[in-house]
Amino acid sequence: MNFSKNQNIYKWWVYSSIAVVIFVQVGDQTGTNIAMPSMSSEFNADIPTVQWVYLLYTLCISSLLLPMGRFSDIFGRKYVYCSGLVVFIIGGIVATISTNFPMLLIARAIQGIAVSMILANGMALLVEAFPKSERGLALGLYLSVIGMGGLLGTILSGYLVSEYGWRALYMASVFVSSGGLLLSLFVLKKNSSVKLKSHSKFDWYGAIFSAGTLASFLLSMTFSHTLGWGSFPVLMGFLISVFCLIMFVWRERVFDSPMIDLSLFRNPVFFVGTLGRFLTFMAGSSVFFLMPFYIIQVMGLSAFTAAVLSSPMPIMMTLTSPLSGKISDKYGTKWPTLCGLFCWGLAIFISTTLTVDSTPFAVLLIHFLAGAGNGIFQSPNQSSIVSVVSSEKYGVVTSVISMVRTAGNLTGTAVATSIVVLTMSSMGLEPNLSILETVSDPQKIAEIRFAFTEGISRAFMLATAIVVISFSLNIFGPNIKFVSAKSK
Repeated sequence: MNFSKNQNIYKWWVYSSIAVVIFVQVGDQTGTNIAMPSMSSEFNADIPTVQWVYLLYTLCISSLLLPMGRFSDIFGRKYVYCSGLVVFIIGGIVATISTNFPMLLIARAIQGIAVSMILANGMALLVEAFPKSERGLALGLYLSVIGMGGLLGTILSGYLVSEYGWRALYMASVFVSSGGLLLSLFVLKKNSSVKLKSHSKFDWYGAIFSAGTLASFLLSMTFSHTLGWGSFPVLMGFLISVFCLIMFVWRERVFDSPMIDLSLFRNPVFFVGTLGRFLTFMAGSSVFFLMPFYIIQVMGLSAFTAAVLSSPMPIMMTLTSPLSGKISDKYGTKWPTLCGLFCWGLAIFISTTLTVDSTPFAVLLIHFLAGAGNGIFQSPNQSSIVSVVSSEKYGVVTSVISMVRTAGNLTGTAVATSIVVLTMSSMGLEPNLSILETVSDPQKIAEIRFAFTEGISRAFMLATAIVVISFSLNIFGPNIKFVSAKSK
């Protein structure tokens, strides 16, 4: 049966095939975080070493998203997307049979490259499959899968790792991804709506400069709180990032087939959408990263309880994303965006009031509002950004959307961590909560917990101000509707 002949049926088959893949990818990422202690024990690797399992994977994704988006715009989305799935499966097999830590790192690098190919096209394929009047709904459904992957993926991954070991996680992802690959090959149109452009050239130098910009910037942000913002490696990383950015802008201006049309940033909708997105994820990452430490180390609750208290976030994201997308299709993107930012800001503001004696209800409320804000904000925000280009450029623009989110998350985490470290150090305490397990003096324990709570309160104050800035930017933005719009 040729599903592409019936657009109403085709869009749901496309959604099903992409949903399977995105769910596996999110589950693989959260599962790896759970599996890292086991990996550390098996390969006798300390925490700074084993963190490269996550860091290398993230760097590969972030650095290659834009090149892969442009590559798919030229050569076809289905080709790049399905090739990414093949590479992801190969990486999963290599991870499963890894006999040493360097081999595992190679496997994660392979999977990072693969995920950049998948993320650069999954959202674009979905937006293409749905009519423009349902663009917000499509993006909301996409986000709901990410929410489900974050919740169910964590539970399933935890079970696999605890019962069968960390290798079972990657073996499971290989099997499920293989099913997603077969479904995608069967369902997706041959070249999507993108025609092969033999006259278009791929900008290899632009790809190198864009990857260099992001890789050096993200590495500097990641190690800023451990090495120090003024350390030579961090400063050199920032300088390399600035140099690569300058070269990238120059290259895009002179090359006849640029990686991205820089004139897009002169479009108020695109500029406000991407800048607001970066600021929002920069602020929100402080909740994602710092709250588990507060729940476990300050409140003294178990890891399982921490997972339960955090569960409202992915649940609310799953529930609110499609609803927000549908509302934005009918009434416009502006007001759902502002509503989402308000929920985000309220969640982070409440976080500033946390003390060492706060109740679990306060933590639940924060995660409830943060999840709702995340889900309500993202669908209309992405929809407005995508609206400024024709379908031939969906690949590169959706890559920018994912890239901005990752850069915002890592930047926010680095800044928030630095604030906590500086606060605890200024109080004469070592910024290391693991010493709570060895300290027996109740007064010392109380001092450490108070200092950490004071540090996260200051980090959340800055994050609240950042959300206010994002809100202020978006309040003056246009209200984009799609129901009555004609297809491009």
